[in-house]
Amino acid sequence: MEKRAPPHSGQQPPLGRVLRDVPYYGQTRRFSCGPSSLIMVMRALAPDLEVPRALELELWREATTIHGGCGPLGLALALWRRGFAAKVWISHDGLFLAGRAKDAVERETMQILQERDLAEATRRELPVTIGTAARPDLEPYLASGWLPIVLVNIDFESRNITHWVVVTGYEPDAFYVNDPLVDGRSKGADGKGSALRIEKPAFERWARFGPDQERAVVLAGPRGLQASTAADYKA
Repeated sequence: MEKRAPPHSGQQPPLGRVLRDVPYYGQTRRFSCGPSSLIMVMRALAPDLEVPRALELELWREATTIHGGCGPLGLALALWRRGFAAKVWISHDGLFLAGRAKDAVERETMQILQERDLAEATRRELPVTIGTAARPDLEPYLASGWLPIVLVNIDFESRNITHWVVVTGYEPDAFYVNDPLVDGRSKGADGKGSALRIEKPAFERWARFGPDQERAVVLAGPRGLQASTAADYKA
């Protein structure tokens, strides 16, 4: 049987293999993968967290860039406002997911919201790295109690779209993820989208979007969790 350790448990993870206990939450709206991923990590980090019916939509309203879906800065700020630690890594310093906008008005809307979120993150001293370093190594973060929410691409309703999933563990040649979208695709042992095993080369192809290969990671942890792991990075 796979040994699971709760986030920030103080347990020594098995060498080369970690699988975090992250309660599954399936999205109830087509557009709410980001908020559903937030709920999963918050419930893992704070098991007594109450999840009222409106929380999924409240989180979406806080994090959305409207035409680009929920952005990494908005998701991280939603965590921060609720007392959780958060870090963000984004692959470039331009308008993130600009290709999802249909016209200049939509791009302007996204730009306004992205700039607002970046200003708030700066004011709150939330660590943000934008386009200056390689993606953070997820494994040391998982081993030390952080939970990554990663942007991926999926084919949905005949389109390739952005999607957010929670990385819950790893072994030498694969990552495990909780996917909030249950739509008939491959499922985990529980019959839901949890603990899905993704080979690392496939994960690397999955964790990017569009012709510009845009990528983003939101790292979630308890406030006060020490960040000085081997994977730590600076803005």
